Amino acid sequence: MNCAAVLGAIRAAGTARVTELVRATGLSRPTVTAAVTTLMADGWVEETEAPEIDAPRMGRPARVLRFRADARHVLGIDVGPHKVYCAVADLSGTVVAHARHDVTAARTHAELLDQVETTMRKALAAVPVSLPDIAAVGIGTPGIVDDQRGAVVQAPSVPGWSSLELGSLIRQRLDCPVRVENDVNLAVMAERWNGSGSDAENLILVQWGARIGAALLVDGQLHRGAHGAAGEIGFLELEEEPQGTQADGLGPLESAVGTAWILRRAHSLGDESPDAAAVLVAAAAGDPRALQAVDEACARLARGLASFVSAIDPALVVIGGSITLAGDVILAGLRRHLSRRALVEPRLELSRLGDDAVALGAVRLALADAERRLLDVYTTAAAEHPLP
Repeated sequence: MNCAAVLGAIRAAGTARVTELVRATGLSRPTVTAAVTTLMADGWVEETEAPEIDAPRMGRPARVLRFRADARHVLGIDVGPHKVYCAVADLSGTVVAHARHDVTAARTHAELLDQVETTMRKALAAVPVSLPDIAAVGIGTPGIVDDQRGAVVQAPSVPGWSSLELGSLIRQRLDCPVRVENDVNLAVMAERWNGSGSDAENLILVQWGARIGAALLVDGQLHRGAHGAAGEIGFLELEEEPQGTQADGLGPLESAVGTAWILRRAHSLGDESPDAAAVLVAAAAGDPRALQAVDEACARLARGLASFVSAIDPALVVIGGSITLAGDVILAGLRRHLSRRALVEPRLELSRLGDDAVALGAVRLALADAERRLLDVYTTAAAEHPLP
């Protein structure tokens, strides 16, 4: 338990002297020194040089200790229907390598796992880091996820993924803990950790692209709901008569405001853009036809988003996904239409994390697991070998 306390204090401080650790932990100097010796022997702590500005001019220099963030690594993996993106991070959360693999639809679960493993090995080789040095893995995937089993329960927009036991399948190829979570839930964790939402305890992230999903932080905690389905706004109904899931697996709101709809609407207005990305870029540049298509999509999304805003009363709504190619046009449109429907308007911002959001959230998930297990090593040892 002393080792766990000292390790936590070193991690919190970045670097620390023994005197500072005594003050931070409330332990005696001999106890802190003994804990440091154990942590150094186990490879978690090392000595480093003191900054020149505060290094003593005379006498024996004080030991300056730091956590060895590179002692182990974690993986954050974004597994989607069209790509696998893998980030490798040290135990401080710094991403040291990443790899992306564009994929075609996997016909079997084995093919999907092969694509994940290929991307993972490519990212690890860039550091390099070997598989035994991986402390934990976080995985983000579309659909409703049973986080206890690491299984995809429902994934209407990705045929063949429902009932996918992703966590257990990945564990068969890696000898380390694996956590699986909904991709948008991980993206909102990344926004809170290292993105636009770092100052917000109550936050909604709307991931807007071909699919539409949302995730919620309430009092700084991820709100998953009773069935893990909180935030599935893509399946909100806009019409009086239920529309249900469409033939392409999209929900009613996704079909009404997703990038495929924006492209079709732009074409109907005479815009000849080859794809939705071109329409969004044109809207950002002020093209009137692209602006109209995007504004109509904002009006529709505001209808669905208003109920979320009223129920949660978030301080901030972050907009992520490919829709951000339109830039501030999206924020202006949503503000205008949301102001007509919501009693209180939250702050609106675009995500700064881009395509990295899900993988970064997966890194954060894996880090939390690795940190807990690292401290458990020492607290469990203390329980098994109590002082006489």
